[in-house]
Amino acid sequence: MRLFRANVTEMKWPLAFLALSSIALSSPAMAHQFLDYFPYGKVDLSPKGYQTAREVAGYVQRYGPDSYRVVIAAHMDTAEGQEFSDELSARRAQSMATELVGLGLDPARIEMRPYGTRALAKPTDVNVQEQLNRRLSVDVNF
Repeated sequence: MRLFRANVTEMKWPLAFLALSSIALSSPAMAHQFLDYFPYGKVDLSPKGYQTAREVAGYVQRYGPDSYRVVIAAHMDTAEGQEFSDELSARRAQSMATELVGLGLDPARIEMRPYGTRALAKPTDVNVQEQLNRRLSVDVNF
């Protein structure tokens, strides 16, 4: 019985690429982003937000419980002024951070970045409610 052994130097480039890319795809820990959206004026996590927090905690436990970094970025739409938007986005980031700590993540490994209206997903005029801009992203890095 002969086992297949790939000699990359003898393979045509598409086959060599496929053989090598399967190795890269099987790496156990990769950065990942989780998203959630907030209703207008709310800071509490929705049922989807709690599910997102559980997914983040599960991902960390599965892939890197000793070597992770979580970055929570909270964004707002332009419906309110900048000062209010900054405060509300900070409170939204804190809601997610509190839930993640409650699920066992180390608070020293969590960073919060409240952006307010400074990084809109969908550019709008001032004083516009836009659901896509009222978002929270949770990036997990190893």
